[in-house]
Amino acid sequence: MKKSIALLGTALLLAGCQTDVPQSVADSQVPPSPAIKRELVRILKETNGTIGDFVDPQISSVVLLEPETKTYAFCIRAWHTQRKHFPDVIGFSFRGDTLLGGTNSEPRCRDKRLRYYPYPELKAVRGLR
Repeated sequence: MKKSIALLGTALLLAGCQTDVPQSVADSQVPPSPAIKRELVRILKETNGTIGDFVDPQISSVVLLEPETKTYAFCIRAWHTQRKHFPDVIGFSFRGDTLLGGTNSEPRCRDKRLRYYPYPELKAVRGLR
């Protein structure tokens, strides 16, 4: 799983040289489903992921990233309690019910056209060890 995330992160990093997503991707936005929200929380709990201390977690709309492979993406952003002026962002991609991986500081997550929604469920995994 770590190798898959690293490979995906590298691919997204290389593809992430552009700061804006294409208009067709921005137009494909739909609110995140409850299943997506639950799945991310479940994975973080199962892997004992530590995501630190933050406030106001948010989840973005889901966008169609690659139509040919039916790969979708969404972002998470939250303000760290020590750095309240600039939120941390992580971009995630998934296909079907499988989360493919995530990329820290994904530039596409800062696109102004991307809509964000409150994500209080994420607070349940803060500081897990």
